Amino acid sequence: MTLTAEFTNQNGPHENGTVCSLVAKDPLIRDADGAFMMGCSKATFWRRVADGTVPAAIKIGGMSRWRLSDIEAVISKAEANRAPSAA
Repeated sequence: MTLTAEFTNQNGPHENGTVCSLVAKDPLIRDADGAFMMGCSKATFWRRVADGTVPAAIKIGGMSRWRLSDIEAVISKAEANRAPSAA
């Protein structure tokens, strides 16, 4: 994950006017967030991990996290592979 820092010396909340903000370029998300994005339960999300549809989690201690871009890629791939609707 890449963090960027922006420093500004105009009207900041600190006495010296400095504002610091860190923005994650590709944040890590939880299983509940991934399930919500995909419109499924956490159990179904984990089944998609087990069958390889969703990439394996990034493990940090006891936590499982996914890059937001990886889940967005899963959704984009599913959209690209869906059958066109008959109109």
